[in-house]
Amino acid sequence: MSYGHPLMKNVSSDLMDQWLIEAAQSPRKRSHYNYHPSLDDPVQRLCIALCKGTYVRPHRHPQDDRWELIIALRGRTAMVTFDDAGKPQDKYLLCPLSLPAVECPPNTWHTLYPLDDESVIMEIKQGPYLPNQPEYFATWAPEENDHSAVLSYMAALQAF
Repeated sequence: MSYGHPLMKNVSSDLMDQWLIEAAQSPRKRSHYNYHPSLDDPVQRLCIALCKGTYVRPHRHPQDDRWELIIALRGRTAMVTFDDAGKPQDKYLLCPLSLPAVECPPNTWHTLYPLDDESVIMEIKQGPYLPNQPEYFATWAPEENDHSAVLSYMAALQAF
């Protein structure tokens, strides 16, 4: 099957299957695929495959122009926002058929995790890419490598 122009980019079921295989084999249980040509691109566009058990440490992007648009492509994904003290504020259940997208405003503490064994989201945000600085991560949430604390934290978060 042809998808047209050779520079046309797509998100196919086959590609999502491939990303999910890569995520399952990754210690972090997720994989990223960039659609933007460089990290300096003014609009960052990437797909993220998430397997059950991945942990995205709550974080925020404090710059005034650093919103994030999250689009559900496959499976169900929860996005949780927090107040500055770490108390969960809202939970959004992203799903391609019921709530396919949510835009997270700048300076909003948030995390996300798959509700199904596998999910794929697309993230669109202002570029250029800026790596998260240590101060962008929530001090009230466990670090990624603290496995027992992460399991306990995620269980409490999923009950919210």
